[in-house]
Amino acid sequence: MQRGILASQSELCALREKLDAEPFSTIYERLQAKCSLILSAAPVTEQQWRAAWQTGRWGAALVAARIAQGRIWDLLIAHHIDSNPAFRDRAIEELKHLIRWNAWADPSHNNVPADLCTAEAAMAATVALDWLADDLSEADYRRVVEAIRTKALEPYARAVEDKAWWYGCYHNWNAVLNCGCGLAGLALSDEAPLAREVYAKAVGGLEQFFNALGSEGGWDEGLGYWGYAMRFIVLFAEARARLVDDQGMFHRRGMDATGLFGVYFSPNGQPASFGDNPVVPLYGALYLFVRQYGLSEAAWWLDTYANAHDVSTTDVAAKGLSLLMRPKEATISPPPKLEPLKMFNEVGWAALADAWPQPSMYAAVKTGDLAANHAHHDMNAIQLQIDGEMLLCDPENPPFSREYLFESRETFYEVQARAHNTLVVAEADHRIDARGRFVAGRHDPTYRWVACDAGQACGENVRFHRHVVLVVDPTTGRGHTLVVLDDVDNGVPEKVEWFWHTPGRIELDPKAARGTIAGVRAVLHFGIGATVKLSGRTLSRRAGRGRRDSVLVFGGGVMGRALVATAFAPDGPLASVTCTEADNQVRVDAGDVSVRFRRDGADLALADVSLT
Repeated sequence: MQRGILASQSELCALREKLDAEPFSTIYERLQAKCSLILSAAPVTEQQWRAAWQTGRWGAALVAARIAQGRIWDLLIAHHIDSNPAFRDRAIEELKHLIRWNAWADPSHNNVPADLCTAEAAMAATVALDWLADDLSEADYRRVVEAIRTKALEPYARAVEDKAWWYGCYHNWNAVLNCGCGLAGLALSDEAPLAREVYAKAVGGLEQFFNALGSEGGWDEGLGYWGYAMRFIVLFAEARARLVDDQGMFHRRGMDATGLFGVYFSPNGQPASFGDNPVVPLYGALYLFVRQYGLSEAAWWLDTYANAHDVSTTDVAAKGLSLLMRPKEATISPPPKLEPLKMFNEVGWAALADAWPQPSMYAAVKTGDLAANHAHHDMNAIQLQIDGEMLLCDPENPPFSREYLFESRETFYEVQARAHNTLVVAEADHRIDARGRFVAGRHDPTYRWVACDAGQACGENVRFHRHVVLVVDPTTGRGHTLVVLDDVDNGVPEKVEWFWHTPGRIELDPKAARGTIAGVRAVLHFGIGATVKLSGRTLSRRAGRGRRDSVLVFGGGVMGRALVATAFAPDGPLASVTCTEADNQVRVDAGDVSVRFRRDGADLALADVSLT
């Protein structure tokens, strides 16, 4: 096989030269801690995950393959830095269990020949074979090669020949399967003609993924799936650069920018994502964005948050790959200067912050394509973070199941528009074929503003424009108020309701149309003002993996055209919120904040923001 896929033996041993400086010394301590925990834990076996699958655990084989990969790689990296036969022997034991599985495919995925589990296991075994080639007997070496051939390369080739749906799509399955199996094919290309064929097909299949990755680097599947796809993309790109001197993947459109997508939608290390799997993907492999493009922002992000959680024997190989992929010379001092308003127009996501890199007030806004994979019906939805605590957010997704992913997804509450911080017309869900867009966006020292057009999400006769203005106190630089102005026009007057979701506790004064949201650490004051009469109520339910979902609901019965302003302020009660329109001017007053718009045809343009 070709050696040095992600690192040669000498490069792994040379990692000890990094350990006299931060963050490498801290990362190494945590790597050692994880490896020591692995020694006292049971190995990952097929019997384990099959038992979990039989009791209803969705994706049990996929999770097991991912855990095995993380254990094997971290154990071997730690062993090469400071020789520890116990770490090496446990890595060999985990590898032997992995290759003894009957198949590297998860029964959750309808018994397809190749799936995400195949890619995870293929990449795990291939890199392990490289790093263990001198420690395995000839018989064990051949067993690993045979497992890769029969459980990854052959199923992949069969799936592509059968026109597997993932080969022609653009989303994370395309990236993960083509990269995981493509890496195995590349590494074994000198041993089997099939491997060369798989490698060529994988490179060709990735065209769909890269065609969808815009120049801005945004990803409409959301934060978690962006990270999952990119972990495989950059590792395969690194392997190609090392083994065949092909840097092409690193130079594809959007790759130089996409490393910032995760930074902008994880303020203070918390996910502010939309759709399924809202997790912060702090993978060591993503340090390759720093090495390739000099993204100090990504280095700061990973350095700051990747070690903020307890080590676990079920982690991916984040610690070991962090040591391997992070450039020693990368600096994060001074902290990076990110844009206070970052719009990913191609996918319809925007991030607004009072200051970076650790904002005290932050909002995320989503418009764009509701038909995107793993998307929810959340046109023009908003999330809001105050001092590191998410106070307006989605109820996340329910645990994955066949019903949720394949059969009746749209019947789940967590997917529907009423489960998001947006509005609903005529009690109808947002249309899955709808596509929104950003109309405008601008910022200066006192505000950040973005305007969203929901397209036909609420119906062909409904125009729904949402203006989000984050007002900043110029004296302190801290976020003062978030003003959300909704400009709604129904061709046929119908019932309209506004929904605001929080994990906190809502106190509502319905007569005054104002109240508070109390989180664990922060308190948010809110108020409503409109050109129509509204009434409010609160709801409470469990959703999204048992989380509490407290809901503030405002509605006005049947209405045609309306302007509705909702204001949120962290630092004091809002005495009143008013919204008025006259002479093609719209004015929102929320406490000591005044925001003025002017009519420009069907749109509103921001005219002035003042703070008294």
